[in-house]
Amino acid sequence: MPGKEMQRSTARAATPEARAPHGRQPSPSSVQRIACAVADVENALERSSGHYAASLPYNHGVRQPGWKPDLDRSGGLLRHAPDEFHRLSPLARHLEIGRAHAEAVLVCERLDEVILSSHERESLTQRALGLAPGTEEGRFREIIDCPHLRPRRIARSGLELVAATDEVEREFGTATALAYGLLCAAGLRQETEFVQYGRKLDQVFDRLTSSPAMLQAFEWCRLEDRDRGLDLLLGLLIEARRILWHMKPGRVSDDFLLTQALDAYTGDRPGAGNSLGLAAFDSIMLSKLGFAVGYLIENGVLKLEVQVAGRNVYWEVTEPLPISFVSAGQNRKLARADLFALVYASLGAHCFAQNRCDKAIEVFRRALELKPDSPETHISIAACHLRKEQPGDALKALDRALAIAPDSAEAYCHQGNAYVMMQHWPEAIEAFKRALSIRPDYVEAANNLGLAYMNTGDPAHAEGAFQAAISARPEYYQAYFNLGNLYLNQSQHDKAIAMYRETCRLEPGFAAARYNMGRAYYEKHDLDGSISCYQKAVQLNPRHFGAWHNLGIAYRDKGLIGKAVDALERAVTLNPCLMR
Repeated sequence: MPGKEMQRSTARAATPEARAPHGRQPSPSSVQRIACAVADVENALERSSGHYAASLPYNHGVRQPGWKPDLDRSGGLLRHAPDEFHRLSPLARHLEIGRAHAEAVLVCERLDEVILSSHERESLTQRALGLAPGTEEGRFREIIDCPHLRPRRIARSGLELVAATDEVEREFGTATALAYGLLCAAGLRQETEFVQYGRKLDQVFDRLTSSPAMLQAFEWCRLEDRDRGLDLLLGLLIEARRILWHMKPGRVSDDFLLTQALDAYTGDRPGAGNSLGLAAFDSIMLSKLGFAVGYLIENGVLKLEVQVAGRNVYWEVTEPLPISFVSAGQNRKLARADLFALVYASLGAHCFAQNRCDKAIEVFRRALELKPDSPETHISIAACHLRKEQPGDALKALDRALAIAPDSAEAYCHQGNAYVMMQHWPEAIEAFKRALSIRPDYVEAANNLGLAYMNTGDPAHAEGAFQAAISARPEYYQAYFNLGNLYLNQSQHDKAIAMYRETCRLEPGFAAARYNMGRAYYEKHDLDGSISCYQKAVQLNPRHFGAWHNLGIAYRDKGLIGKAVDALERAVTLNPCLMR
Protein backbone atom coordinates (compact mmCIF):
# COMPACT_ATOMS: atom_id res chain seq x y z
CA MET A 1 0.00 0.00 0.00
CA PRO A 2 1.27 3.54 -0.59
CA GLY A 3 2.53 5.69 2.21
CA LYS A 4 0.57 8.50 3.81
CA GLU A 5 -1.29 10.75 1.42
CA MET A 6 -1.79 13.38 4.10
CA GLN A 7 0.41 14.96 6.72
CA ARG A 8 -1.63 16.10 9.68
CA SER A 9 0.40 16.88 12.76
CA THR A 10 -1.02 16.99 16.27
CA ALA A 11 0.95 19.85 17.81
CA ARG A 12 0.11 23.44 18.50
CA ALA A 13 1.88 26.75 18.07
CA ALA A 14 1.57 29.98 19.97
CA THR A 15 -1.82 31.37 20.95
CA PRO A 16 -3.25 34.36 19.05
CA GLU A 17 -2.12 36.70 21.86
CA ALA A 18 1.51 35.62 21.45
CA ARG A 19 1.32 36.35 17.74
CA ALA A 20 0.24 39.98 18.12
CA PRO A 21 2.52 42.33 16.11
CA HIS A 22 5.17 44.54 17.77
CA GLY A 23 4.41 43.04 21.18
CA ARG A 24 1.03 44.76 21.45
CA GLN A 25 -1.74 42.82 23.16
CA PRO A 26 -4.97 42.63 21.14
CA SER A 27 -8.13 43.92 22.73
CA PRO A 28 -10.56 41.42 24.27
CA SER A 29 -12.92 41.96 21.37
CA SER A 30 -10.13 41.22 18.84
CA VAL A 31 -9.18 38.07 20.73
CA GLN A 32 -12.77 36.94 20.69
CA ARG A 33 -13.08 37.71 16.99
CA ILE A 34 -9.90 35.75 16.15
CA ALA A 35 -11.02 32.83 18.31
CA CYS A 36 -14.36 32.76 16.52
CA ALA A 37 -12.62 32.82 13.11
CA VAL A 38 -10.36 29.94 14.14
CA ALA A 39 -13.34 27.94 15.41
CA ASP A 40 -15.25 28.64 12.18
CA VAL A 41 -12.34 27.39 10.09
CA GLU A 42 -11.97 24.26 12.26
CA ASN A 43 -15.67 23.51 11.91
CA ALA A 44 -15.52 24.12 8.16
CA LEU A 45 -12.53 21.80 7.83
CA GLU A 46 -14.30 19.09 9.80
CA ARG A 47 -17.39 19.40 7.60
CA SER A 48 -15.32 19.50 4.40
CA SER A 49 -13.32 16.43 5.27
CA GLY A 50 -16.36 14.22 4.98
CA HIS A 51 -16.79 14.57 1.24
CA TYR A 52 -13.17 14.25 0.14
CA ALA A 53 -12.93 10.49 0.36
CA ALA A 54 -15.88 10.14 -2.00
CA SER A 55 -14.83 12.84 -4.45
CA LEU A 56 -11.15 11.98 -4.84
CA PRO A 57 -10.00 9.41 -7.43
CA TYR A 58 -10.14 5.75 -6.44
CA ASN A 59 -6.36 5.53 -6.44
CA HIS A 60 -5.86 8.44 -4.03
CA GLY A 61 -4.41 7.37 -0.69
CA VAL A 62 -7.08 9.23 1.25
CA ARG A 63 -9.51 6.57 0.09
CA GLN A 64 -7.66 3.95 2.11
CA PRO A 65 -9.78 2.32 4.81
CA GLY A 66 -10.01 4.29 8.02
CA TRP A 67 -8.70 7.65 6.84
CA LYS A 68 -9.87 10.52 9.00
CA PRO A 69 -8.61 14.09 9.16
CA ASP A 70 -6.62 14.87 12.28
CA LEU A 71 -8.47 17.95 13.52
CA ASP A 72 -7.26 19.42 16.78
CA ARG A 73 -10.24 21.03 18.50
CA SER A 74 -8.04 23.24 20.68
CA GLY A 75 -7.88 26.04 18.11
CA GLY A 76 -4.12 26.17 17.56
CA LEU A 77 -2.72 26.38 14.06
CA LEU A 78 0.47 24.33 14.53
CA ARG A 79 -0.25 20.90 16.01
CA HIS A 80 3.01 20.27 17.88
CA ALA A 81 4.60 21.84 20.89
CA PRO A 82 7.91 23.51 19.93
CA ASP A 83 10.11 20.72 21.31
CA GLU A 84 8.03 18.08 19.51
CA PHE A 85 7.93 20.09 16.30
CA HIS A 86 11.71 20.22 16.02
CA ARG A 87 11.92 16.45 16.39
CA LEU A 88 10.00 16.02 13.15
CA SER A 89 11.90 15.24 9.96
CA PRO A 90 12.77 18.27 7.81
CA LEU A 91 10.11 17.35 5.24
CA ALA A 92 7.45 16.78 7.92
CA ARG A 93 8.26 20.20 9.44
CA HIS A 94 8.08 21.80 6.00
CA LEU A 95 4.69 20.23 5.30
CA GLU A 96 3.32 21.14 8.73
CA ILE A 97 4.35 24.76 8.28
CA GLY A 98 2.62 24.78 4.91
CA ARG A 99 -0.49 23.22 6.43
CA ALA A 100 -0.55 25.78 9.24
CA HIS A 101 -0.04 28.59 6.75
CA ALA A 102 -3.02 27.38 4.71
CA GLU A 103 -5.18 27.27 7.83
CA ALA A 104 -3.99 30.75 8.81
CA VAL A 105 -4.94 32.15 5.41
CA LEU A 106 -8.41 30.65 5.79
CA VAL A 107 -8.68 32.33 9.19
CA CYS A 108 -7.57 35.61 7.62
CA GLU A 109 -10.34 35.25 5.06
CA ARG A 110 -12.87 34.92 7.89
CA LEU A 111 -11.41 38.11 9.36
CA ASP A 112 -11.89 39.87 5.98
CA GLU A 113 -8.15 40.39 5.64
CA VAL A 114 -7.82 38.49 2.34
CA ILE A 115 -10.12 37.68 -0.55
CA LEU A 116 -9.93 34.16 -1.99
CA SER A 117 -11.34 32.67 -5.16
CA SER A 118 -13.27 29.42 -4.88
CA HIS A 119 -10.33 27.56 -6.41
CA GLU A 120 -7.87 29.10 -3.93
CA ARG A 121 -10.18 28.31 -1.03
CA GLU A 122 -10.55 24.70 -2.15
CA SER A 123 -6.79 24.29 -2.50
CA LEU A 124 -6.11 25.84 0.90
CA THR A 125 -8.81 23.70 2.51
CA GLN A 126 -7.20 20.53 1.22
CA ARG A 127 -3.81 21.74 2.38
CA ALA A 128 -5.14 22.67 5.80
CA LEU A 129 -6.59 19.18 6.11
CA GLY A 130 -3.14 17.78 5.43
CA LEU A 131 -4.01 16.30 2.04
CA ALA A 132 -0.96 15.75 -0.13
CA PRO A 133 -1.07 17.11 -3.68
CA GLY A 134 -2.84 14.63 -5.92
CA THR A 135 -0.23 14.85 -8.71
CA GLU A 136 3.43 13.94 -8.84
CA GLU A 137 4.09 17.39 -10.27
CA GLY A 138 2.62 18.96 -7.12
CA ARG A 139 4.43 16.56 -4.83
CA PHE A 140 7.78 17.20 -6.50
CA ARG A 141 7.25 20.93 -6.04
CA GLU A 142 6.63 20.35 -2.32
CA ILE A 143 9.73 18.19 -1.94
CA ILE A 144 12.06 20.53 -3.82
CA ASP A 145 10.74 23.42 -1.76
CA CYS A 146 12.21 21.70 1.31
CA PRO A 147 15.90 22.79 1.42
CA HIS A 148 16.96 19.55 3.09
CA LEU A 149 15.74 17.49 0.11
CA ARG A 150 16.81 19.59 -2.84
CA PRO A 151 18.41 17.47 -5.58
CA ARG A 152 21.83 19.10 -5.50
CA ARG A 153 22.05 18.32 -1.79
CA ILE A 154 20.88 14.72 -1.71
CA ALA A 155 22.56 13.64 -4.96
CA ARG A 156 26.02 14.16 -3.45
CA SER A 157 26.15 10.54 -2.36
CA GLY A 158 24.21 7.35 -2.78
CA LEU A 159 23.61 7.05 0.95
CA GLU A 160 22.13 10.54 1.19
CA LEU A 161 19.89 9.85 -1.79
CA VAL A 162 18.47 6.64 -0.34
CA ALA A 163 17.97 8.27 3.07
CA ALA A 164 16.09 11.09 1.35
CA THR A 165 13.78 8.63 -0.42
CA ASP A 166 12.99 7.05 2.95
CA GLU A 167 12.02 10.47 4.30
CA VAL A 168 9.86 11.23 1.25
CA GLU A 169 8.18 7.84 1.52
CA ARG A 170 7.02 8.56 5.07
CA GLU A 171 5.14 11.64 3.87
CA PHE A 172 4.18 10.94 0.26
CA GLY A 173 4.34 7.18 -0.22
CA THR A 174 6.54 4.72 -2.07
CA ALA A 175 5.79 5.77 -5.64
CA THR A 176 6.69 9.42 -5.14
CA ALA A 177 9.78 8.54 -3.10
CA LEU A 178 11.07 6.09 -5.68
CA ALA A 179 10.32 8.39 -8.61
CA TYR A 180 11.99 11.38 -6.95
CA GLY A 181 15.11 9.38 -6.07
CA LEU A 182 15.42 7.84 -9.53
CA LEU A 183 15.03 11.20 -11.22
CA CYS A 184 17.79 12.59 -8.98
CA ALA A 185 19.99 9.61 -9.89
CA ALA A 186 19.28 10.30 -13.58
CA GLY A 187 20.83 13.75 -13.19
CA LEU A 188 17.82 16.04 -12.78
CA ARG A 189 18.61 19.07 -10.63
CA GLN A 190 16.29 21.94 -11.57
CA GLU A 191 12.71 22.33 -10.37
CA THR A 192 11.56 22.82 -13.97
CA GLU A 193 12.96 19.41 -14.86
CA PHE A 194 11.11 17.72 -12.01
CA VAL A 195 7.91 19.51 -12.95
CA GLN A 196 8.31 18.29 -16.53
CA TYR A 197 8.81 14.66 -15.53
CA GLY A 198 6.18 14.90 -12.79
CA ARG A 199 3.72 15.83 -15.51
CA LYS A 200 4.89 12.90 -17.61
CA LEU A 201 4.36 10.55 -14.67
CA ASP A 202 0.88 11.97 -14.18
CA GLN A 203 0.17 11.67 -17.90
CA VAL A 204 1.14 7.99 -18.04
CA PHE A 205 -0.76 7.18 -14.84
CA ASP A 206 -3.85 9.00 -16.09
CA ARG A 207 -3.73 6.93 -19.28
CA LEU A 208 -3.34 3.79 -17.20
CA THR A 209 -6.26 4.52 -14.90
CA SER A 210 -8.68 6.18 -17.32
CA SER A 211 -9.27 3.30 -19.71
CA PRO A 212 -12.81 1.84 -19.50
CA ALA A 213 -11.46 -1.51 -18.35
CA MET A 214 -9.41 0.05 -15.57
CA LEU A 215 -12.29 2.26 -14.44
CA GLN A 216 -14.44 -0.83 -14.20
CA ALA A 217 -11.70 -2.60 -12.25
CA PHE A 218 -11.60 0.37 -9.85
CA GLU A 219 -15.35 0.21 -9.50
CA TRP A 220 -15.12 -3.46 -8.60
CA CYS A 221 -12.22 -2.89 -6.29
CA ARG A 222 -12.78 0.37 -4.48
CA LEU A 223 -9.94 1.00 -2.08
CA GLU A 224 -12.27 1.15 0.87
CA ASP A 225 -13.42 -2.38 -0.05
CA ARG A 226 -10.02 -3.94 -0.43
CA ASP A 227 -10.78 -6.48 2.23
CA ARG A 228 -13.09 -8.18 -0.28
CA GLY A 229 -10.25 -10.46 -1.28
CA LEU A 230 -7.71 -11.71 -3.76
CA ASP A 231 -9.82 -11.99 -6.91
CA LEU A 232 -10.71 -8.31 -7.17
CA LEU A 233 -7.17 -7.11 -6.49
CA LEU A 234 -5.74 -9.66 -8.89
CA GLY A 235 -8.14 -8.48 -11.56
CA LEU A 236 -6.93 -4.91 -11.05
CA LEU A 237 -3.30 -6.03 -11.31
CA ILE A 238 -3.89 -8.08 -14.47
CA GLU A 239 -5.68 -5.18 -16.13
CA ALA A 240 -2.86 -2.80 -15.22
CA ARG A 241 -0.35 -5.18 -16.79
CA ARG A 242 -2.38 -5.52 -19.96
CA ILE A 243 -2.67 -1.76 -20.38
CA LEU A 244 1.02 -1.06 -19.72
CA TRP A 245 2.01 -3.51 -22.46
CA HIS A 246 -0.73 -2.25 -24.76
CA MET A 247 0.53 1.32 -24.36
CA LYS A 248 4.07 0.31 -25.38
CA PRO A 249 4.15 -3.21 -26.95
CA GLY A 250 7.82 -3.02 -27.97
CA ARG A 251 8.95 -1.49 -24.74
CA VAL A 252 12.10 -3.56 -24.12
CA SER A 253 15.33 -1.69 -24.96
CA ASP A 254 18.79 -1.05 -23.55
CA ASP A 255 17.67 2.06 -21.63
CA PHE A 256 17.67 1.96 -17.84
CA LEU A 257 16.86 5.44 -16.54
CA LEU A 258 13.38 6.47 -15.41
CA THR A 259 13.61 9.57 -17.59
CA GLN A 260 14.07 7.34 -20.64
CA ALA A 261 11.05 5.18 -19.76
CA LEU A 262 8.86 8.25 -19.24
CA ASP A 263 10.07 9.84 -22.49
CA ALA A 264 9.20 6.63 -24.31
CA TYR A 265 5.74 6.23 -22.75
CA THR A 266 4.83 9.86 -23.48
CA GLY A 267 6.46 10.03 -26.92
CA ASP A 268 7.19 8.03 -30.05
CA ARG A 269 10.31 6.18 -28.96
CA PRO A 270 9.81 2.44 -29.56
CA GLY A 271 11.63 1.07 -26.51
CA ALA A 272 11.23 2.11 -22.89
CA GLY A 273 13.90 0.24 -20.94
CA ASN A 274 15.76 -2.90 -19.95
CA SER A 275 14.85 -5.03 -16.95
CA LEU A 276 16.20 -2.39 -14.54
CA GLY A 277 14.45 0.55 -16.18
CA LEU A 278 11.16 -1.28 -16.63
CA ALA A 279 11.21 -2.71 -13.10
CA ALA A 280 11.60 0.81 -11.70
CA PHE A 281 8.90 2.21 -13.99
CA ASP A 282 6.40 -0.60 -13.38
CA SER A 283 6.96 -0.56 -9.62
CA ILE A 284 6.14 3.15 -9.49
CA MET A 285 2.89 2.60 -11.41
CA LEU A 286 1.90 -0.34 -9.20
CA SER A 287 2.78 1.55 -6.02
CA LYS A 288 0.55 4.40 -7.18
CA LEU A 289 -2.23 1.83 -7.53
CA GLY A 290 -1.66 0.85 -3.91
CA PHE A 291 0.34 -2.38 -4.25
CA ALA A 292 3.44 -3.17 -2.22
CA VAL A 293 6.24 -4.09 -4.62
CA GLY A 294 9.56 -5.84 -4.08
CA TYR A 295 12.47 -6.56 -6.43
CA LEU A 296 14.05 -9.87 -7.34
CA ILE A 297 16.98 -10.84 -9.53
CA GLU A 298 16.21 -14.14 -11.17
CA ASN A 299 18.76 -15.65 -13.55
CA GLY A 300 20.34 -12.22 -13.95
CA VAL A 301 17.04 -10.49 -14.84
CA LEU A 302 15.16 -8.09 -12.59
CA LYS A 303 11.50 -8.85 -11.90
CA LEU A 304 8.87 -7.70 -9.43
CA GLU A 305 7.23 -9.41 -6.47
CA VAL A 306 3.83 -7.83 -5.85
CA GLN A 307 1.86 -8.42 -2.65
CA VAL A 308 -1.79 -9.10 -3.34
CA ALA A 309 -4.07 -9.88 -0.40
CA GLY A 310 -1.27 -11.57 1.51
CA ARG A 311 0.01 -13.50 -1.54
CA ASN A 312 3.17 -12.89 -3.56
CA VAL A 313 2.60 -12.46 -7.28
CA TYR A 314 5.53 -12.42 -9.72
CA TRP A 315 5.56 -9.83 -12.49
CA GLU A 316 7.90 -10.16 -15.48
CA VAL A 317 9.04 -6.80 -16.83
CA THR A 318 10.69 -7.76 -20.13
CA GLU A 319 8.13 -10.27 -21.41
CA PRO A 320 4.35 -9.93 -21.62
CA LEU A 321 3.82 -13.15 -19.70
CA PRO A 322 0.84 -13.70 -17.37
CA ILE A 323 1.50 -12.90 -13.74
CA SER A 324 2.27 -15.95 -11.66
CA PHE A 325 2.08 -17.12 -8.08
CA VAL A 326 5.21 -19.25 -8.58
CA SER A 327 8.73 -17.89 -9.01
CA ALA A 328 10.42 -19.39 -12.06
CA GLY A 329 13.79 -20.17 -10.47
CA GLN A 330 16.50 -19.13 -8.04
CA ASN A 331 16.18 -15.49 -7.10
CA ARG A 332 17.71 -12.90 -4.83
CA LYS A 333 15.68 -10.16 -3.16
CA LEU A 334 16.89 -6.60 -3.44
CA ALA A 335 16.49 -3.77 -0.99
CA ARG A 336 15.97 -0.21 -2.20
CA ALA A 337 19.67 0.52 -1.69
CA ASP A 338 20.49 -2.42 -3.98
CA LEU A 339 18.17 -1.03 -6.63
CA PHE A 340 19.85 2.36 -6.56
CA ALA A 341 23.27 0.68 -6.58
CA LEU A 342 22.24 -1.06 -9.81
CA VAL A 343 21.13 2.28 -11.27
CA TYR A 344 24.46 3.88 -10.39
CA ALA A 345 26.41 0.90 -11.75
CA SER A 346 24.47 1.07 -15.03
CA LEU A 347 25.00 4.82 -15.23
CA GLY A 348 28.71 4.33 -14.59
CA ALA A 349 28.90 1.75 -17.40
CA HIS A 350 27.11 4.21 -19.69
CA CYS A 351 29.63 6.95 -18.89
CA PHE A 352 32.49 4.47 -19.44
CA ALA A 353 31.11 3.59 -22.87
CA GLN A 354 31.14 7.30 -23.70
CA ASN A 355 34.78 7.49 -22.53
CA ARG A 356 33.80 9.77 -19.62
CA CYS A 357 36.01 7.89 -17.20
CA ASP A 358 36.19 10.49 -14.42
CA LYS A 359 32.41 10.73 -14.29
CA ALA A 360 32.15 6.94 -14.44
CA ILE A 361 34.47 6.57 -11.44
CA GLU A 362 32.41 9.13 -9.50
CA VAL A 363 29.18 7.26 -10.21
CA PHE A 364 30.68 3.84 -9.49
CA ARG A 365 31.83 5.13 -6.10
CA ARG A 366 28.26 6.12 -5.29
CA ALA A 367 27.25 2.56 -6.11
CA LEU A 368 29.93 1.33 -3.70
CA GLU A 369 28.51 3.52 -0.92
CA LEU A 370 25.31 1.49 -1.19
CA LYS A 371 26.89 -1.87 -1.92
CA PRO A 372 30.54 -1.86 -0.79
CA ASP A 373 30.89 -5.64 -1.19
CA SER A 374 30.38 -5.53 -4.98
CA PRO A 375 33.50 -6.89 -6.72
CA GLU A 376 31.96 -6.00 -10.10
CA THR A 377 31.93 -2.30 -9.22
CA HIS A 378 35.55 -2.35 -8.04
CA ILE A 379 36.48 -4.06 -11.32
CA SER A 380 34.57 -1.40 -13.27
CA ILE A 381 36.54 1.32 -11.46
CA ALA A 382 39.74 -0.52 -12.37
CA ALA A 383 38.69 -0.59 -16.03
CA CYS A 384 38.24 3.20 -15.90
CA HIS A 385 41.74 3.64 -14.49
CA LEU A 386 43.16 1.38 -17.18
CA ARG A 387 41.52 3.45 -19.88
CA LYS A 388 43.04 6.54 -18.25
CA GLU A 389 46.42 4.73 -18.30
CA GLN A 390 46.61 4.63 -14.51
CA PRO A 391 47.62 0.99 -13.90
CA GLY A 392 48.65 1.62 -10.28
CA ASP A 393 45.20 2.88 -9.33
CA ALA A 394 43.66 0.03 -11.29
CA LEU A 395 45.66 -2.51 -9.29
CA LYS A 396 44.43 -0.97 -6.02
CA ALA A 397 40.83 -1.32 -7.12
CA LEU A 398 41.46 -4.89 -8.25
CA ASP A 399 43.04 -5.78 -4.89
CA ARG A 400 39.76 -4.69 -3.27
CA ALA A 401 37.77 -6.76 -5.72
CA LEU A 402 39.89 -9.87 -5.11
CA ALA A 403 39.65 -9.40 -1.34
CA ILE A 404 35.87 -9.75 -1.75
CA ALA A 405 35.89 -12.36 -4.54
CA PRO A 406 39.21 -14.27 -4.60
CA ASP A 407 38.00 -16.41 -7.52
CA SER A 408 37.12 -13.54 -9.86
CA ALA A 409 38.55 -14.42 -13.25
CA GLU A 410 37.65 -10.97 -14.54
CA ALA A 411 39.64 -9.28 -11.78
CA TYR A 412 42.72 -11.35 -12.61
CA CYS A 413 42.34 -10.56 -16.31
CA HIS A 414 42.21 -6.83 -15.60
CA GLN A 415 45.14 -7.28 -13.25
CA GLY A 416 47.07 -8.81 -16.13
CA ASN A 417 46.13 -5.85 -18.34
CA ALA A 418 47.44 -3.44 -15.69
CA TYR A 419 50.76 -5.29 -15.55
CA VAL A 420 50.94 -5.26 -19.36
CA MET A 421 50.55 -1.47 -19.27
CA MET A 422 53.43 -1.36 -16.77
CA GLN A 423 55.41 -3.82 -18.94
CA HIS A 424 55.69 -6.22 -16.02
CA TRP A 425 55.42 -9.24 -18.28
CA PRO A 426 55.97 -12.11 -15.78
CA GLU A 427 53.31 -10.69 -13.47
CA ALA A 428 50.96 -10.19 -16.40
CA ILE A 429 51.42 -13.79 -17.57
CA GLU A 430 50.77 -15.09 -14.07
CA ALA A 431 47.59 -13.01 -13.73
CA PHE A 432 46.22 -14.21 -17.08
CA LYS A 433 47.00 -17.80 -16.12
CA ARG A 434 45.10 -17.35 -12.85
CA ALA A 435 42.11 -16.04 -14.77
CA LEU A 436 42.19 -19.05 -17.13
CA SER A 437 42.57 -21.51 -14.27
CA ILE A 438 39.28 -20.18 -12.88
CA ARG A 439 37.55 -19.86 -16.25
CA PRO A 440 39.23 -21.94 -18.97
CA ASP A 441 37.01 -20.52 -21.74
CA TYR A 442 37.89 -16.89 -20.92
CA VAL A 443 38.93 -15.91 -24.44
CA GLU A 444 40.01 -12.35 -23.56
CA ALA A 445 42.42 -13.68 -20.95
CA ALA A 446 43.79 -16.29 -23.39
CA ASN A 447 44.24 -13.69 -26.12
CA ASN A 448 46.01 -11.26 -23.79
CA LEU A 449 48.17 -14.07 -22.46
CA GLY A 450 49.28 -14.67 -26.04
CA LEU A 451 50.19 -10.99 -26.43
CA ALA A 452 52.20 -11.13 -23.18
CA TYR A 453 54.10 -14.18 -24.43
CA MET A 454 54.82 -12.37 -27.72
CA ASN A 455 56.37 -9.51 -25.80
CA THR A 456 58.61 -11.89 -23.85
CA GLY A 457 59.87 -13.55 -27.03
CA ASP A 458 58.01 -16.83 -26.51
CA PRO A 459 56.23 -17.45 -29.84
CA ALA A 460 55.41 -21.09 -29.12
CA HIS A 461 53.41 -20.32 -25.98
CA ALA A 462 51.91 -17.25 -27.67
CA GLU A 463 50.62 -19.41 -30.54
CA GLY A 464 49.16 -21.88 -28.07
CA ALA A 465 47.32 -19.12 -26.18
CA PHE A 466 45.85 -17.65 -29.38
CA GLN A 467 44.76 -21.08 -30.56
CA ALA A 468 43.13 -21.72 -27.17
CA ALA A 469 41.13 -18.51 -27.55
CA ILE A 470 40.02 -19.56 -31.05
CA SER A 471 39.02 -23.01 -29.83
CA ALA A 472 36.92 -21.51 -27.04
CA ARG A 473 35.25 -19.00 -29.38
CA PRO A 474 35.75 -19.62 -33.11
CA GLU A 475 34.25 -16.24 -34.02
CA TYR A 476 36.71 -14.29 -31.83
CA TYR A 477 38.43 -12.32 -34.61
CA GLN A 478 40.98 -10.61 -32.32
CA ALA A 479 42.77 -13.92 -31.73
CA TYR A 480 43.01 -14.59 -35.49
CA PHE A 481 44.41 -11.10 -36.00
CA ASN A 482 47.03 -11.48 -33.26
CA LEU A 483 47.97 -14.94 -34.50
CA GLY A 484 48.43 -13.41 -37.95
CA ASN A 485 50.76 -10.81 -36.44
CA LEU A 486 52.73 -13.59 -34.73
CA TYR A 487 53.18 -15.40 -38.05
CA LEU A 488 54.07 -12.13 -39.82
CA ASN A 489 56.81 -11.46 -37.24
CA GLN A 490 58.16 -14.93 -38.00
CA SER A 491 57.98 -14.26 -41.76
CA GLN A 492 55.42 -17.07 -42.17
CA HIS A 493 53.56 -14.99 -44.73
CA ASP A 494 51.09 -17.55 -46.02
CA LYS A 495 50.00 -18.47 -42.50
CA ALA A 496 49.71 -14.79 -41.62
CA ILE A 497 47.59 -14.09 -44.71
CA ALA A 498 45.29 -16.99 -43.86
CA MET A 499 44.73 -15.59 -40.35
CA TYR A 500 44.11 -12.09 -41.67
CA ARG A 501 41.60 -13.41 -44.19
CA GLU A 502 39.73 -15.16 -41.40
CA THR A 503 39.80 -11.93 -39.40
CA CYS A 504 38.31 -10.01 -42.33
CA ARG A 505 35.64 -12.66 -42.80
CA LEU A 506 34.55 -12.30 -39.19
CA GLU A 507 35.00 -8.52 -39.02
CA PRO A 508 34.81 -7.03 -42.54
CA GLY A 509 35.27 -3.46 -41.36
CA PHE A 510 38.56 -4.07 -39.53
CA ALA A 511 41.01 -1.89 -41.51
CA ALA A 512 44.07 -2.98 -39.50
CA ALA A 513 43.68 -6.56 -40.73
CA ARG A 514 43.72 -5.37 -44.38
CA TYR A 515 46.75 -3.21 -43.65
CA ASN A 516 48.75 -6.02 -42.06
CA MET A 517 47.71 -8.43 -44.81
CA GLY A 518 49.06 -5.87 -47.30
CA ARG A 519 52.38 -6.00 -45.46
CA ALA A 520 52.43 -9.78 -45.64
CA TYR A 521 51.79 -9.71 -49.41
CA TYR A 522 54.43 -7.02 -49.91
CA GLU A 523 57.04 -8.96 -47.95
CA LYS A 524 56.40 -12.05 -50.10
CA HIS A 525 56.78 -9.79 -53.19
CA ASP A 526 53.17 -10.04 -54.29
CA LEU A 527 52.56 -6.41 -55.25
CA ASP A 528 49.11 -6.97 -56.70
CA GLY A 529 47.94 -8.64 -53.49
CA SER A 530 49.57 -5.90 -51.44
CA ILE A 531 47.98 -3.07 -53.47
CA SER A 532 44.55 -4.71 -53.23
CA CYS A 533 44.79 -4.96 -49.43
CA TYR A 534 46.01 -1.39 -48.97
CA GLN A 535 43.26 -0.09 -51.26
CA LYS A 536 40.69 -1.84 -49.14
CA ALA A 537 42.30 -0.52 -45.95
CA VAL A 538 42.04 3.13 -47.07
CA GLN A 539 38.45 2.54 -48.21
CA LEU A 540 37.60 1.36 -44.69
CA ASN A 541 39.64 4.11 -43.02
CA PRO A 542 40.45 7.04 -45.33
CA ARG A 543 42.61 8.61 -42.58
CA HIS A 544 44.94 5.61 -42.25
CA PHE A 545 48.14 7.39 -43.30
CA GLY A 546 50.20 4.21 -42.91
CA ALA A 547 48.04 2.42 -45.47
CA TRP A 548 48.28 5.40 -47.87
CA HIS A 549 52.07 5.47 -47.45
CA ASN A 550 52.52 1.74 -48.06
CA LEU A 551 50.10 1.87 -50.97
CA GLY A 552 52.29 4.58 -52.52
CA ILE A 553 55.39 2.43 -52.05
CA ALA A 554 53.66 -0.57 -53.64
CA TYR A 555 52.52 1.60 -56.60
CA ARG A 556 56.09 2.87 -56.97
CA ASP A 557 57.52 -0.64 -57.04
CA LYS A 558 54.83 -1.60 -59.54
CA GLY A 559 55.93 1.30 -61.77
CA LEU A 560 52.68 3.28 -61.32
CA ILE A 561 54.42 6.55 -60.49
CA GLY A 562 51.37 8.85 -60.79
CA LYS A 563 49.32 6.74 -58.41
CA ALA A 564 52.32 6.45 -56.10
CA VAL A 565 52.69 10.23 -55.89
CA ASP A 566 48.96 10.69 -55.20
CA ALA A 567 48.97 8.07 -52.43
CA LEU A 568 52.14 9.43 -50.81
CA GLU A 569 50.76 12.97 -50.90
CA ARG A 570 47.63 11.76 -49.11
CA ALA A 571 49.84 10.11 -46.48
CA VAL A 572 51.91 13.26 -45.92
CA THR A 573 48.77 15.40 -45.72
CA LEU A 574 47.42 13.16 -42.98
CA ASN A 575 50.76 12.91 -41.17
CA PRO A 576 53.34 15.61 -42.05
CA CYS A 577 55.91 13.77 -39.90
CA LEU A 578 56.39 11.38 -42.83
CA MET A 579 58.33 14.20 -44.56
CA ARG A 580 61.13 13.93 -42.04
